[in-house]
Amino acid sequence: MALMPRRTLIAIAIVIIIATALATYYAIQTTQTGGATAQKAKDVIKIGFTVALSGGGAASGIEQLRGYEICKDWINSQGGLYIREYGKKIPIQLIYYDDSSDPAKARSLYEKLITEDKVDLLWAPWGTSIGLAVVPVLDKYNIPVILNTHTVSESTIKQLGTKNIFVTFSDHESVGMAFALFVKKLLADHKDLRRIAIIYAETDMSVGHFRWTKKVLEDQGIGELVFYGSYPVAATDVRGLLLKVKEANPDILIAHTFAGDTFLVFAQLRELNINPKVLLMGTAATTSAFYTRFDNKTKEGTIAWTTWHPSLHPVLKEFFDTYSKKYGYTPSNGQLGVVFLSCFIFKEAVEKAGSLDPNKIREVLNSESFDTPFGRVRFRDQIIDPPLILFIQYQDGLAQPVFIASGRYPDTKPAQIAALADIIYPKPQWS
Repeated sequence: MALMPRRTLIAIAIVIIIATALATYYAIQTTQTGGATAQKAKDVIKIGFTVALSGGGAASGIEQLRGYEICKDWINSQGGLYIREYGKKIPIQLIYYDDSSDPAKARSLYEKLITEDKVDLLWAPWGTSIGLAVVPVLDKYNIPVILNTHTVSESTIKQLGTKNIFVTFSDHESVGMAFALFVKKLLADHKDLRRIAIIYAETDMSVGHFRWTKKVLEDQGIGELVFYGSYPVAATDVRGLLLKVKEANPDILIAHTFAGDTFLVFAQLRELNINPKVLLMGTAATTSAFYTRFDNKTKEGTIAWTTWHPSLHPVLKEFFDTYSKKYGYTPSNGQLGVVFLSCFIFKEAVEKAGSLDPNKIREVLNSESFDTPFGRVRFRDQIIDPPLILFIQYQDGLAQPVFIASGRYPDTKPAQIAALADIIYPKPQWS
């Protein structure tokens, strides 16, 4: 057998030496990075979203942005998100645009965030209609998002056929049942209460809340529904509808308001001197804008529903104090509660996934449960379980929790905590 030429043997030896050196280097790097791939570690994780800083949703959108900023600072104060693939914590950076409360504009901007800004992950816009409008973009690029200020039913998710939205805001059914349970308790505590009227804004969330409140009230025979009616969400005058409410003379008025319309409804109730014994408002009545718009005497006794309260957990108290120091007192704004909940879940989900890969994060959101200051929660059929619905009442200028319901419909039940305040009853008449 012929021997290989000396030059060939030398070349083979060199190749073997180089290959061995590369293998050794790779093994050392893998050990040092905990098994990370050779991809270059990021210095920052870019998170993109739009928010309603103008238009009809601005008062609530501003609250959402403030919540996001507090979330960002909280995560970065801990060094950022720990990404196992990179073997280190990486701070987050927010990239956002004003969508002007316009679903079409939001949809276009989410495309821009993904294709031009090259964000790593996405957070949700404000509002149900805008959140649903961006779903086609999420599905196109296969990116999951935790929706927070959005009420989306299980049936809507099925109709959309999307696997990329996970909803922390209570579904229509659970909110409607929570309202009915609260009214049931009020009727039990105050035997002079019986007559109920409901008004609602003509928008997805408010219509859903109205339908399920009405259904549960009627199914369970709670009180007597003497009037219900709706108004366009962009209305500038609802006095015609409110005069019909006044004529019906309800003991309890449920106003399923949405956003900026809340200010109009509340102001014109006062203008027309409509004085129900109990007034229940939508979550926009817990915004800082609402709190500062009306003085304490005017707000006294008004009840609104929300998603959190600082008395529920020390971390929520920390967030409350951070907000108050930076922006002024908040009456436990409903936008903030679900934003904070989505923040806790987001951090835990990304860190459990150990990756910025949307598929891995989605798998965690679908299969894992999460330990949060709101309790242990999970997504069942892409909707939070259990949801928390909390009612606050304005008392001497402060928002005091007076009723809490927890659990997904039909298992929504009253929840008892020591921090509940006694209800001011009846609501003081307008001065």
